[in-house]
Amino acid sequence: MTSSPKLFGLLAWTVFAFLFLSGAAWAQTTVPIGTVEATIDGVSYRGETLHVPSEDTATAEIRSFGPISMVSIQAHDPEAESMMRGVLSVDIGPVSGSDAAGAEASVSYFPEGMRNFYVSDEDPAHASITVETLAIEGEKGRARGAFSAFLCKRESAMSELDSEDCITVEGTFDTVLHLAG
Repeated sequence: MTSSPKLFGLLAWTVFAFLFLSGAAWAQTTVPIGTVEATIDGVSYRGETLHVPSEDTATAEIRSFGPISMVSIQAHDPEAESMMRGVLSVDIGPVSGSDAAGAEASVSYFPEGMRNFYVSDEDPAHASITVETLAIEGEKGRARGAFSAFLCKRESAMSELDSEDCITVEGTFDTVLHLAG
Protein backbone atom coordinates (compact mmCIF):
# COMPACT_ATOMS: atom_id res chain seq x y z
CA MET A 1 0.00 0.00 0.00
CA THR A 2 1.62 3.21 -1.15
CA SER A 3 0.62 6.82 -1.47
CA SER A 4 -1.24 8.09 -4.50
CA PRO A 5 0.18 11.37 -5.83
CA LYS A 6 -1.79 14.51 -5.12
CA LEU A 7 -5.20 12.83 -4.36
CA PHE A 8 -4.66 12.42 -0.64
CA GLY A 9 -2.57 15.58 -0.34
CA LEU A 10 -5.50 17.49 -1.80
CA LEU A 11 -7.84 16.01 0.80
CA ALA A 12 -5.40 16.86 3.60
CA TRP A 13 -5.00 20.41 2.28
CA THR A 14 -8.76 20.85 2.04
CA VAL A 15 -9.38 19.75 5.62
CA PHE A 16 -6.33 21.62 6.98
CA ALA A 17 -7.29 24.82 5.13
CA PHE A 18 -10.88 24.53 6.35
CA LEU A 19 -9.71 24.19 9.93
CA PHE A 20 -7.26 27.07 9.49
CA LEU A 21 -9.89 29.35 7.98
CA SER A 22 -12.46 28.44 10.60
CA GLY A 23 -10.16 29.49 13.43
CA ALA A 24 -13.14 30.77 15.39
CA ALA A 25 -14.10 27.16 16.00
CA TRP A 26 -10.84 26.62 17.88
CA ALA A 27 -11.72 29.41 20.26
CA GLN A 28 -14.67 27.25 21.27
CA THR A 29 -14.45 24.09 23.31
CA THR A 30 -12.83 21.06 21.71
CA VAL A 31 -13.14 17.51 22.95
CA PRO A 32 -10.36 14.94 22.40
CA ILE A 33 -11.73 11.88 20.54
CA GLY A 34 -8.56 9.94 19.83
CA THR A 35 -4.78 9.84 19.65
CA VAL A 36 -1.96 9.55 17.19
CA GLU A 37 1.36 8.46 18.64
CA ALA A 38 4.44 8.51 16.45
CA THR A 39 8.15 8.86 16.16
CA ILE A 40 8.97 11.72 13.80
CA ASP A 41 12.59 11.73 12.69
CA GLY A 42 13.57 10.07 15.98
CA VAL A 43 11.46 12.34 18.22
CA SER A 44 8.35 11.14 20.10
CA TYR A 45 5.03 12.75 19.15
CA ARG A 46 1.61 12.46 20.76
CA GLY A 47 -1.31 14.29 19.21
CA GLU A 48 -5.04 14.35 19.76
CA THR A 49 -7.88 14.21 17.27
CA LEU A 50 -10.56 16.69 18.25
CA HIS A 51 -14.31 17.19 18.04
CA VAL A 52 -15.79 20.72 18.06
CA PRO A 53 -19.34 20.04 19.32
CA SER A 54 -20.70 23.54 18.67
CA GLU A 55 -19.67 23.29 14.99
CA ASP A 56 -20.32 19.53 14.70
CA THR A 57 -16.92 19.11 13.05
CA ALA A 58 -13.94 16.94 13.88
CA THR A 59 -10.33 16.48 12.88
CA ALA A 60 -10.97 12.77 12.34
CA GLU A 61 -13.59 12.24 9.65
CA ILE A 62 -14.84 9.85 7.07
CA ARG A 63 -16.18 11.23 3.78
CA SER A 64 -18.33 9.04 1.59
CA PHE A 65 -18.51 9.36 -2.19
CA GLY A 66 -21.09 6.80 -3.21
CA PRO A 67 -19.78 3.32 -2.38
CA ILE A 68 -16.28 4.50 -1.43
CA SER A 69 -14.96 6.53 1.46
CA MET A 70 -11.90 8.54 2.41
CA VAL A 71 -10.67 8.73 6.00
CA SER A 72 -8.82 11.81 7.26
CA ILE A 73 -7.16 11.78 10.68
CA GLN A 74 -5.50 14.99 11.86
CA ALA A 75 -3.82 15.01 15.23
CA HIS A 76 -2.95 18.23 17.03
CA ASP A 77 -0.13 18.49 19.55
CA PRO A 78 -1.81 19.72 22.76
CA GLU A 79 1.53 21.22 23.89
CA ALA A 80 2.06 23.31 20.72
CA GLU A 81 1.87 27.09 20.93
CA SER A 82 -0.85 27.10 18.25
CA MET A 83 -3.44 24.60 17.01
CA MET A 84 -1.90 24.97 13.55
CA ARG A 85 1.56 23.78 14.64
CA GLY A 86 2.55 20.21 15.30
CA VAL A 87 -0.24 18.75 13.16
CA LEU A 88 0.21 15.18 11.92
CA SER A 89 -2.24 14.04 9.26
CA VAL A 90 -2.95 10.51 8.01
CA ASP A 91 -5.27 10.10 5.03
CA ILE A 92 -6.58 6.67 4.02
CA GLY A 93 -8.50 5.64 0.94
CA PRO A 94 -10.26 4.88 -1.12
CA VAL A 95 -12.03 2.46 1.21
CA SER A 96 -15.01 0.31 0.25
CA GLY A 97 -17.37 0.11 3.21
CA SER A 98 -15.30 -0.85 6.24
CA ASP A 99 -12.82 -2.90 4.20
CA ALA A 100 -9.51 -1.04 4.21
CA ALA A 101 -7.54 -3.90 2.64
CA GLY A 102 -5.48 -2.45 -0.16
CA ALA A 103 -6.19 1.14 0.88
CA GLU A 104 -3.55 3.71 0.10
CA ALA A 105 -2.17 6.24 2.55
CA SER A 106 -0.77 9.74 2.65
CA VAL A 107 0.96 11.24 5.67
CA SER A 108 1.72 14.92 6.23
CA TYR A 109 3.43 16.72 9.09
CA PHE A 110 3.04 20.46 9.75
CA PRO A 111 5.54 21.39 12.49
CA GLU A 112 5.24 25.13 11.73
CA GLY A 113 1.78 25.29 10.21
CA MET A 114 1.40 26.00 6.51
CA ARG A 115 5.12 26.74 5.97
CA ASN A 116 7.99 24.27 5.92
CA PHE A 117 5.92 21.10 6.15
CA TYR A 118 6.51 17.50 5.06
CA VAL A 119 4.39 15.30 2.76
CA SER A 120 4.42 11.73 1.49
CA ASP A 121 2.27 12.13 -1.61
CA GLU A 122 4.99 12.92 -4.15
CA ASP A 123 8.05 10.92 -5.32
CA PRO A 124 10.41 10.01 -3.73
CA ALA A 125 8.29 10.18 -0.57
CA HIS A 126 5.88 7.36 0.25
CA ALA A 127 3.62 5.96 2.98
CA SER A 128 2.17 2.64 4.00
CA ILE A 129 -0.64 1.76 6.38
CA THR A 130 -2.13 -1.16 8.25
CA VAL A 131 -5.74 -0.65 9.31
CA GLU A 132 -6.65 -2.95 12.19
CA THR A 133 -10.14 -1.55 12.75
CA LEU A 134 -12.38 0.53 10.54
CA ALA A 135 -15.94 0.52 11.80
CA ILE A 136 -18.65 2.80 10.50
CA GLU A 137 -22.00 2.99 12.26
CA GLY A 138 -24.41 5.73 11.30
CA GLU A 139 -22.76 9.13 11.68
CA LYS A 140 -19.73 7.87 13.60
CA GLY A 141 -17.06 5.27 13.31
CA ARG A 142 -13.73 4.19 14.67
CA ALA A 143 -10.29 3.75 13.11
CA ARG A 144 -7.28 2.04 14.61
CA GLY A 145 -4.04 1.08 12.92
CA ALA A 146 -0.40 1.80 12.20
CA PHE A 147 1.50 3.72 9.55
CA SER A 148 5.00 4.45 8.36
CA ALA A 149 6.10 7.12 5.94
CA PHE A 150 9.04 8.83 4.31
CA LEU A 151 8.16 12.54 4.10
CA CYS A 152 9.89 15.27 2.12
CA LYS A 153 9.75 19.00 2.76
CA ARG A 154 7.79 21.69 0.96
CA GLU A 155 8.30 25.32 1.94
CA SER A 156 4.75 26.27 0.96
CA ALA A 157 1.76 24.90 -0.92
CA MET A 158 3.12 26.23 -4.21
CA SER A 159 6.76 25.26 -3.77
CA GLU A 160 8.52 22.23 -5.20
CA LEU A 161 9.20 19.19 -3.06
CA ASP A 162 12.72 19.24 -1.57
CA SER A 163 13.88 15.64 -1.96
CA GLU A 164 17.10 16.53 -0.10
CA ASP A 165 15.21 17.33 3.14
CA CYS A 166 13.25 14.24 4.17
CA ILE A 167 12.25 12.59 7.45
CA THR A 168 10.79 9.26 8.55
CA VAL A 169 7.60 8.87 10.54
CA GLU A 170 6.02 5.79 12.03
CA GLY A 171 3.22 5.46 14.49
CA THR A 172 -0.26 4.37 15.47
CA PHE A 173 -3.71 5.93 15.49
CA ASP A 174 -6.85 5.14 17.48
CA THR A 175 -9.75 7.55 17.09
CA VAL A 176 -13.47 8.04 16.77
CA LEU A 177 -14.45 9.18 13.27
CA HIS A 178 -17.21 11.66 12.48
CA LEU A 179 -19.16 11.50 9.26
CA ALA A 180 -18.27 14.60 7.26
CA GLY A 181 -21.18 16.69 6.05
